[in-house]
Amino acid sequence: MCDSIESAFVAISRLASGSEATHNVDPVLFPDGGLRPGELIEISGDSNSGKSLLCLELIARIILPTSCGGLELAAVLIDCENSYSRTVLLSILEKHILNQAEPTVASTLTDPHQLGTIQRAALSRLHLITCYSLEQFEFSLLTLPALFVKQPELTFVLIDSIATFYWTKCTAKSLIRQDTYQKAHCKTLSRLAGKWKKIVLLTKPSHFGGRQASGRDFETISAAGALSLDGSTQASSFAGHLTPSMSTASSAGSLIDHRIELTEIDNPSPGGSEQGSADQRFSAFITMADKQQYVRFYLIDKYGINWIEA
Repeated sequence: MCDSIESAFVAISRLASGSEATHNVDPVLFPDGGLRPGELIEISGDSNSGKSLLCLELIARIILPTSCGGLELAAVLIDCENSYSRTVLLSILEKHILNQAEPTVASTLTDPHQLGTIQRAALSRLHLITCYSLEQFEFSLLTLPALFVKQPELTFVLIDSIATFYWTKCTAKSLIRQDTYQKAHCKTLSRLAGKWKKIVLLTKPSHFGGRQASGRDFETISAAGALSLDGSTQASSFAGHLTPSMSTASSAGSLIDHRIELTEIDNPSPGGSEQGSADQRFSAFITMADKQQYVRFYLIDKYGINWIEA
């Protein structure tokens, strides 16, 4: 009886906090049960470490049907890097379908049209927004609430990359620190994720913003320039109000719930085999919201990202 009362209390507490749902998008990266609505996940790494490719891998898992190992949810990708490749995503979808399809689905894959049908149905759950300027990116953030209302099944927002248009705003006449610029966007995304119960993943170069644990930061958005998250518009573009003023406020890193840092590692046998020499080996250093840390290893090859045993 006590156990039942306690379980009911836990359930009510979760409903009240809005954290009852968890999405196990990738058990390799998030082994403690998955991601919760309202969380921000940062993926950082050097060029060619697989940040954009990891976004596509996660998208595949999000939009694939549950019968093929996916979550069967919708996602929006805000592509600022012009990195989205439908061809690559189709290949990743095919990999997951062939490797994770339930027996009843796998038995139908002998039909050459069945694979394409599953892929097209999955792609219908992906909303792609391509941005070529800072103004387009900011406008896209403002219009997301309207998209959430029209598409309530949309659960994930992915941004590649948060740093793309930094140099558009940072000029000789208007100097803005990278961590200031990043924190401004993270504040907006954190409010967006919390209000609408979405999960936001963003990428950035490893060097951008420096060390996130720094105790120095800035007040970054004036009240008049803040983005509105209820769909209404406000004064002017929020990035125009970035002002570098010294403060002891928490850094952008404090707004991030989970962090994934991608790093290339030396191939232990560069000439070991013809196939092995072509593979790129990387590590993913993962810091969870509860401060637990993990290291995972992976290859990048023609099949995308492939996780390997340590």
